Amino acid sequence: MKAIYLTELACIYFPHSTPRSAVTQLRRWVELNADLRRRLGELHYAKGQRILTPLQHEAFIRYFGEPGE
Repeated sequence: MKAIYLTELACIYFPHSTPRSAVTQLRRWVELNADLRRRLGELHYAKGQRILTPLQHEAFIRYFGEPGE
């Protein structure tokens, strides 16, 4: 995994959305997934964070699967 912008990841998961809408949708997914929220908290994810660390990026993939699958 690599560090990635949240917007970039959101656009990969939601390719037919605008970047702003994609981020909103991805954040909604996070809010609905208590296990991911807990894991991101352990990884020091902060509200408003724009760049995900490699471990945070990995957590998204673990809980949501590879984008496009």
